[in-house]
Amino acid sequence: MIWGCITNEGVETSTVTQGNVNSQQYISILDKHLWPVICKHFPTGEFIFQDYNAPIHRARVVSDYKVRNGIHSMLWPAQSPDINIIQNLWYRLKRELKHLPRNLTSASELETAIRVIWNKTPVSYIKNLYSAIPRRLQSVIKSRGYITKY
Repeated sequence: MIWGCITNEGVETSTVTQGNVNSQQYISILDKHLWPVICKHFPTGEFIFQDYNAPIHRARVVSDYKVRNGIHSMLWPAQSPDINIIQNLWYRLKRELKHLPRNLTSASELETAIRVIWNKTPVSYIKNLYSAIPRRLQSVIKSRGYITKY
């Protein structure tokens, strides 16, 4: 699994984990990787954290952790690619992995390739994703929650 964080300023930290992630591992990921981003970009604590809304993201222990630590999350439909802009980044990453000039032969090569692609993501690409959020939301409202072009 890859966990990554973006802000309107571009890509931030990412991490690769082995196997399925449970709620305690997710909390560890947030502890290690989210806090540096918050301190760098949101020192006043003015931010809204958006995740996939997957079952481990909504586990009671994770919700309690977020409340205790002032991590304000959005309430939104589970696993909604139409309104989660990082989905576009994952798609871009997968597409670029497929077009590498050679096949990757190990997990460590894959992880390295992921990090290189992640870190080379243009800030302009991320800013365009953020600027599309209002249009995405309007599209979801117009489609009454059904699939949109996003």
